[in-house]
Formats: sequence, C-alpha cells, structure tokens
Amino acid sequence: MKTILACCLFLAVASGCRTSPSAPNYARSDPWLPAQVQISDDDLRKKTAFGEPLVSRDAAGLLFVTIPLRAATDLTLYVDYRTTFLDRSGRPLQQTGWYNKTLYPNVFDHIQVNSVTPDAADFRVDFRYAR
Repeated sequence: MKTILACCLFLAVASGCRTSPSAPNYARSDPWLPAQVQISDDDLRKKTAFGEPLVSRDAAGLLFVTIPLRAATDLTLYVDYRTTFLDRSGRPLQQTGWYNKTLYPNVFDHIQVNSVTPDAADFRVDFRYAR
C-alpha cells in the first residue's frame, strides 16, 4: 500500500513539475534611428566637431555629399571613414572601403564623397579612430 501511495505521489509531483512551453524569443527593437554621420567612439565624438552635411546632385543624378569637420582639440587626430549610400527604401546600394583622414588641431576641413549610381537617395558616413 505504501508503495502504491508513493508511486501515485511521485507521478502527481512529476506531472506538476513539467515545464510549460516557453515564449518565443523575438528580436529586440532598436529605439535609435541611424544618423547620417555616425561616430564609433564617445572619445572621438568629444574631440571632433561636424557641420551640417551639404548634399547635391550632378547632371547625371549622382549624389555628392560634403561634410565639414574639424578636430576640436589641440591634438592631431587620425580617423577612418566610410560611406554607405542607400536607396529610397533605406536599403544599402554601395559601401565604400575605409579611407584615412588626418585632422589637424582646430583646423576646419571637409570630406567629400559621391555615389556611383543615381539611385542613391540617402547616405551614412561612419567615423572611427584610424587602425
């Protein structure tokens, strides 16, 4: 009798301890939208100053972007940058490789990039310390 009671108790406990199906893991939504000029490092952000990007198109419809910038410090900065051109839907059309730029202390400078297709509607430029 004790054996039957122990078996019933064991089965009751075992069936109650089953794990229920877990909820699916959904992708986490990012609350931040990408900016046109993105800087990889907070230290680099503090040591640089960027002007408003100047955007124009040539007769062939290519997108030209000029970004004023300077080293807002008494140090010479060595940075890399790359550009991603996007279509009207926000899909990448073209991404350049990394280019080097030397920013001299407190001297105004600029970078200029252009798309290779007239389908480019927007852009993003990424900056990082030179590697």
